[in-house]
Amino acid sequence: MKVEYSYFGDNPSLNINYADFAKVLSDREESYLLQVAVDGFCANFGVESHFTDKVNDAVLSWLNKTGMVIYALKERFHGSRVVDSWCEVYVQNGARLIEVVFYDNNRREFVLIDKQTEDYDE
Repeated sequence: MKVEYSYFGDNPSLNINYADFAKVLSDREESYLLQVAVDGFCANFGVESHFTDKVNDAVLSWLNKTGMVIYALKERFHGSRVVDSWCEVYVQNGARLIEVVFYDNNRREFVLIDKQTEDYDE
């Protein structure tokens, strides 16, 4: 399994390609190692990782064989000060970027978008 650390916009991200993500989820030991990587990345910034079976199933429903999973740190600023941080989960299939888990500030909750139902909460 290979994860890559990069930037999504101006913020850090953790990226996993389709082959690694799909293979890892079918192997209990490898899945644990991926969870450690994702949880560790998010813990470094003090945010929830969203590495759950429900989210992973939704990611797999969107992900194609050339795609990538992106765990991206997001921040809200007040002036130059960071006042809030969270993690969102995306699938990138070629040029198409799909929000799988995102923060809906008006409802003040995370929303999980599943390909099967197109919209339900986590």
